[in-house]
Amino acid sequence: MTQAAITFVTGGSGGIGKSTAARMLAHALGSARLRTALVDGNPGQQSQRAWLNIPDSKALEYALVDGLQSALVRPRDTGGMFALLAGPADPHSRDMARDYLESIIGLRAMCDMVVVDADRVDGRLWDDPASFAGGVMRPMVEAGGARILFRIGQSGSQTDDGLAALDAIRRPDRIRAVAVAPPGVKPWPARRWHALLDGLAEYGGVDVWDEASRRLVDSHACGWGHGMEPDWLRGACVWMGADPDAWRSAEGRGRSWLPWSRTR
Repeated sequence: MTQAAITFVTGGSGGIGKSTAARMLAHALGSARLRTALVDGNPGQQSQRAWLNIPDSKALEYALVDGLQSALVRPRDTGGMFALLAGPADPHSRDMARDYLESIIGLRAMCDMVVVDADRVDGRLWDDPASFAGGVMRPMVEAGGARILFRIGQSGSQTDDGLAALDAIRRPDRIRAVAVAPPGVKPWPARRWHALLDGLAEYGGVDVWDEASRRLVDSHACGWGHGMEPDWLRGACVWMGADPDAWRSAEGRGRSWLPWSRTR
């Protein structure tokens, strides 16, 4: 039985493209022929539900009642190379952390990869078992072998908040940090990021938002075409365990092959 790699996509502040990155990551992994599930792990915002136009009839709680197979939104409905587990119908449920934990553990036995679009994290949330960060992400990272793909901006507050969050988590063996350069801003050199992230996270490159990125988002696409992914995204896939050879040739890797067309 497969035991999927679980990766939480988060950051120390808002507005750095966490949900977009999580969706792109799930799409890239699916395009690399890995059976991938994307979990909407921001219960208050539920960006994936809004972006993918998922109805309220699909919700986290129903996975515990009707089973994961019936709760998942399949690729034909997400428009990407991944299945989606939507967020909770009741974002204030006292059982939310338990529901997420049980569902993600269930997905781990069904998939090759699980990507969780998580809310921001800071030291207070990391220490709070009632929050998603403290009640779901932390136990799965510390005891369940999960990893964190951490988005960090290069403006003053985004950098400071990100570094403070990484310092609170203190799991450099489990964290890969991707810098984010907004449109028109020159990316910081890698040596600067290596110095800032020393002892906090592995440096995973920079996501440069340019005209191609804008067109991709404006087209409402779930991700890049296979073989066209930027270096930071391809590197994140390999870091999660994807075969680097999956990108040697993009031929035959399109939507004609859907990883969720078979059952286990």
